[in-house]
Amino acid sequence: MATVDAPRRFSEIDVLKTVGILTVVLIHSLRNPWDPRISSAEMWLQVVTRFAVPGFLLCSGFLYATTSPVSGRVTLQRVRRVVLPYLVASFAAQLWWAATGPAHDLRTAATEIALASSFGPYYYVFVHFCLVLATPLFAVAPRLVLAVLAAALVVSQAFFEARMELVFPFFWHIRNPLLWWAYFLIGWLLRLHYAAVRSFVVEHRAKLAVGLALAWLAFSWLGGGQPQTSLVRGAIWADIYATLGLLFVAACGRERVPGWMRSLSDATFAIYLLHLFFVYGAEKVVQAGSGAFAPAVIGLYWGAGVAGSLALIWLARRTLGPRSRDVVGA
Repeated sequence: MATVDAPRRFSEIDVLKTVGILTVVLIHSLRNPWDPRISSAEMWLQVVTRFAVPGFLLCSGFLYATTSPVSGRVTLQRVRRVVLPYLVASFAAQLWWAATGPAHDLRTAATEIALASSFGPYYYVFVHFCLVLATPLFAVAPRLVLAVLAAALVVSQAFFEARMELVFPFFWHIRNPLLWWAYFLIGWLLRLHYAAVRSFVVEHRAKLAVGLALAWLAFSWLGGGQPQTSLVRGAIWADIYATLGLLFVAACGRERVPGWMRSLSDATFAIYLLHLFFVYGAEKVVQAGSGAFAPAVIGLYWGAGVAGSLALIWLARRTLGPRSRDVVGA
């Protein structure tokens, strides 16, 4: 356990973050599930891409995991690294609404910035921020307590994910800790037991990969069923774990990943904050037909989101140097 706090690079985390951020941009390039124009292919893609945000939370728990008390200074540093680029992006989002209409009044804008909703997908920042504040408590909790808490949160996930009706309004549903925190704690526990996990995965990688791939196929097929039932919704939720498990097993214990993947992994938060400006901008220029699956148009949105974000990150690094981390998040 003495090595838990030692900084190092993990290939499985780079893979999860890289695949996750490219998938997030794809998710936001698709029409929303409640959009009456959405095609059946997009509905299925919405099902099999739901692992992305859970993967980010798992990675955060893995990287934050420690057996030492977390000082107030470290917590404030982490808060600053999350909040400052988020505020820059949120103020920019409010300017976006003012430019594209309708503009939000001062009270609405202040509420949206405070609750991470200037753009809908920013809800992730709210969840992550709350977990940063909770990290000092997790750091001093006995390992058994963390395991029991993680198990209880997985059960709560099953309850919320399988229900046909929301318990809370959608705004608070997607900010509900009972829906998200299990992923963070699972990542935390994986790090605390990493040596044993890595040894087991390396020894049984092929069998684990085949089993998880078959599970992914089964849950992806069941999760695409219509109309949705509790069974279908449960399969969609299980598909998240199957996907994360498959990616983790495929990369666990590898010595390194390609340089481009490490670069994308390091820029994950910045891309998350910035890509929406380019995706939404592309949507205003080119629109897909009603009910038709248009992979070329979706690819255009996705390419605009990825390339636009990376270009802006490059420009920020060139002009601001190390301070670009505080401004754009990378």
